[in-house]
Amino acid sequence: MSKSQRSSTAARREVSPRAGGRVQDRVVLITGGGKGIGREIARLFGAAGARVAITGRDAEALHRQADEFCSLGYEVLAIPADVTDREACRAAVAQTVARFGRLDVLINNAGMSMRGSFRETSLETFQTMMDINFTGAVTMTHYALDHLIAAKGSVVFVSSLVGLKGLPGVAPYSAAKMALTAFSESLRCELWRSGVHVGVVYVSFTENDPGKTMYDAQGNRVPLVRDRNSSTQEEVARAVVRTVSRRRRAVVLTPLGKMAALLYTLFPALSERLIARFAARSGMYGSTPGAEAPGVEAPGADANGGTP
Repeated sequence: MSKSQRSSTAARREVSPRAGGRVQDRVVLITGGGKGIGREIARLFGAAGARVAITGRDAEALHRQADEFCSLGYEVLAIPADVTDREACRAAVAQTVARFGRLDVLINNAGMSMRGSFRETSLETFQTMMDINFTGAVTMTHYALDHLIAAKGSVVFVSSLVGLKGLPGVAPYSAAKMALTAFSESLRCELWRSGVHVGVVYVSFTENDPGKTMYDAQGNRVPLVRDRNSSTQEEVARAVVRTVSRRRRAVVLTPLGKMAALLYTLFPALSERLIARFAARSGMYGSTPGAEAPGVEAPGADANGGTP
């Protein structure tokens, strides 16, 4: 069985037949849909019979991916767009509706990670991370909202475990992802009578495409290298499809992620000390001089780790 056939089978298995659960024939707009997790989300929705629009900054790669999907029989529209460009966001929603007649599901997936202590991070880099990971999702949601209300549809935010607890060395990224949590909660309360579903998927360490980059503290693009991952891109994509089909509020991926979320809630002080100790030892969070908590050992033996 080919990868596309396996993806099609997986997608159909993840689609619930309950009320509001079907994704077949729905119109789905996915930001960052040409690469990585976004590509696999688009693949599963397409295999399940949804009509899909994907956005991304790399127009050539985006169209190439859309052509591949179309060759598999999926109905996919490629829309080159940068989520930090307000007009591009408005146009992406407008083009999706013009092509398919409506918009049922918005997946705010586009994002970018970074490494570096807050002390070393330029304000320009901090703002860039907020623009990509938070404001872009807000802008897309703003322009899509009337259509989602009309469809009683879904908006889903692809977040990270750092959206549950701030980690050292990734302050801008974590701040943006935690802002998404607050935004989704506010939106859910405002829309509870409208029939619109608002969901968040908290992703753990996930495999990356070859050549994946992130920002350093000064805004330079550097390779994103991680020794191990907890999830494949397809596993994350399946979780996103389930979140839509089952209209779930929040999903934390992997057993370790669920355990961490529980620890953050029940033992906040202990969790901070453990995080500080791990960060100091791992070396995966950039230079954090003076960041060690009282009683926490200074940097020592290496450990595998990182943030999604």
